[in-house]
Amino acid sequence: MIVYGLAVCLLFLTQHLPLKFCYWTADILGDLVYAFWPTGRRNVIDNMHHVLGPAATDAEVRGTARRCFRNYLRLLVDFARTTITDPSTIEEKLKGEGWENLDEAFEYGKGVLLVGSHLGNWEIAGVALASHGYPVNAVSESLGNEGINRLAIRFRATSGIELIPMEYGLKGVYRALRRNEAVGLVTDRPLSPDEGMPVEFFGQRIAWPTGPAVLALRTGAKIVTGYLVRNSDNDYVGEIFPALEFENTGDNDSDVQRVTQRIVRIQEDLIRRFPDQWFMFRRMWPEAHGES
Repeated sequence: MIVYGLAVCLLFLTQHLPLKFCYWTADILGDLVYAFWPTGRRNVIDNMHHVLGPAATDAEVRGTARRCFRNYLRLLVDFARTTITDPSTIEEKLKGEGWENLDEAFEYGKGVLLVGSHLGNWEIAGVALASHGYPVNAVSESLGNEGINRLAIRFRATSGIELIPMEYGLKGVYRALRRNEAVGLVTDRPLSPDEGMPVEFFGQRIAWPTGPAVLALRTGAKIVTGYLVRNSDNDYVGEIFPALEFENTGDNDSDVQRVTQRIVRIQEDLIRRFPDQWFMFRRMWPEAHGES
């Protein structure tokens, strides 16, 4: 109840204080979380070592990691304000391309899998899609706090997004695809080798979730990727890419691996372009760099 009460208080303040002040506060809180959450800091620093590569200095790695925390707190500000922000206001701040690619994917009539990673602002992306009239569902892990989880569900429903809890999400996903709707899936989740498909990610083999590939091969749903990130003016820029084209050869393991690797390659390219907007606070790769 204490955590829920604090969340409600912060939510109220975020919705009623000026946006610039909220972003300024988010930057301060991001720095504090970076400083006082050693596990998260170490994980992000280790991830940034892989993303930025061996040529990056320690100062560049740590600076990028710190900006990740700041940008994530700004994302939470945006999420908190979605219910009080007119969709037309969000539309004015959004510069997006590739809507025709999404329309073409829906023309096949078997649903669309919107596949991404914890990159940019997926909350605003969902609001933008819903405001354009697309039926949007999102598979999401339930939060640990029941009260906060209910708030998150209500906020997304207000924005026109139907939440599918991950615990029993498969049935809901199939229903949505049969209705030719969009289902959002965020797939950059660290897995053990026996849980996922081995893929190459920033030059190293790791296990990756196979859900989008398996669903697309089974149902004929189109896989669409893209991004929506924050720019220096706190506006949003993004693009919807053409649907992935791939052949179902009948060799299930090979097909799943091939499609999954293509998804990973796209996410890798985007993370390399916008490293400080990749919000992965868990260690993505198994080995550590000994950072503190």
